[in-house]
Amino acid sequence: MRARLAPAVALLAILLLAGYIYFWYWPRERPAAPEADGSLARAMAAGGFDACFWAPFPHQNLGVLGRALGDWRGYLDAAARVAGLPPPSIPAFGPFAVPPARDIAACSDAAGGRLVVSARIYPALAVIAKAAGRLAGNPWLAGGDVEGERRPTRVSWESSRWTVTVGGGSEEASSSAAPPPLSALPPGLAVVLLERAAGSFPAGSYLLRRPPGDSADLELALAGETGSEAAPFEPDLGASPPVLLATAGPEGGKPAAAFALFPAVSHGSFDLPGAAVFHPPGGAERWPLPAQGLLGLLGGLPRGGAAGWSIVAFDSASLGRAVALAPALARLLPPAATPPAGPSRALRLGIWLRPAPALRLVADLRKICEQVPLVERRQVQRFRDWEALLTPLARCRRAALLAAGPPESFAVRLSGCD
Repeated sequence: MRARLAPAVALLAILLLAGYIYFWYWPRERPAAPEADGSLARAMAAGGFDACFWAPFPHQNLGVLGRALGDWRGYLDAAARVAGLPPPSIPAFGPFAVPPARDIAACSDAAGGRLVVSARIYPALAVIAKAAGRLAGNPWLAGGDVEGERRPTRVSWESSRWTVTVGGGSEEASSSAAPPPLSALPPGLAVVLLERAAGSFPAGSYLLRRPPGDSADLELALAGETGSEAAPFEPDLGASPPVLLATAGPEGGKPAAAFALFPAVSHGSFDLPGAAVFHPPGGAERWPLPAQGLLGLLGGLPRGGAAGWSIVAFDSASLGRAVALAPALARLLPPAATPPAGPSRALRLGIWLRPAPALRLVADLRKICEQVPLVERRQVQRFRDWEALLTPLARCRRAALLAAGPPESFAVRLSGCD
């Protein structure tokens, strides 16, 4: 009898172990909400920070993101080059790129001079990590001052809480100060907190999550808002929509404007994209076409108008597409619009992108630049970086960014992702 039970017991033990590993360690989406005494509150307690990031079960949620990005460190390097920032330096937690933890948070000032990272490591792993760090003399695991860093860096442990303090401040102050109150946020995959507006991003709490009822979409939105009161995430842009449509509402004396990028068409031996800009008639052209001045000197650019918009295009084919697009654009952003009074929101910034066609277009432009000896290598690298950024997004049907107000609303959404 015992001999017969032994295989069943062994199989059950294997299944339980596999379930344990899957639930606690395997990369998968695990939404959660920040807790009052969690890593976000601890990191914020040091004070003086302009932005914070929080993620639950980072080794699982960021593991899913890493699989989607492929070479995620290369992806971050490409994003840094496009943004004009130095490449990020991300230390590993022993053999783990991201520490297995219940949650992790990082807070920084705008200049990047001060940084606090706090994580609630799994208790058993915390014991192993500290012991391994002491044996190897690795302060990232054992705790203590980290030598060789550009800024003062200290690692400390409080039970199973791992804290990294960069650029001054103390982890003791962080752990003893009363944590600031956190808004009640629904479960999500990540939270971004901004103390003050950053460009088109208004101050507030941003939640990354799957929108309710649609598991194929992913959205980063200002908490409690969607941005769709001013414009839809997937507007009807006609039978032949542009690869990219960007709009800006009137602001600070600047008129409304829009830019459209169309699929490539043949120009001799090259396939080049079409493009057009839209602005109110009789007003200043807020967004000129790339190289518009040079192209104008070489023979002028096609101009036209439709649905209240004045249009300048690269070529006649682009002008025809822009004229066909103008009525849909006017529904999204009337050319003579002024910010409304009262509770309704005016669209301040809108971007609609079809990632797969955009990736093909960028790849084609990169190949053309590689064939032209006079093109600088850094320009070719920029196209390569944009290819790297667009490649994971090409699995989605559309990407959209909507910013409106007042009152403030902001959302970025990826729709129809495989």
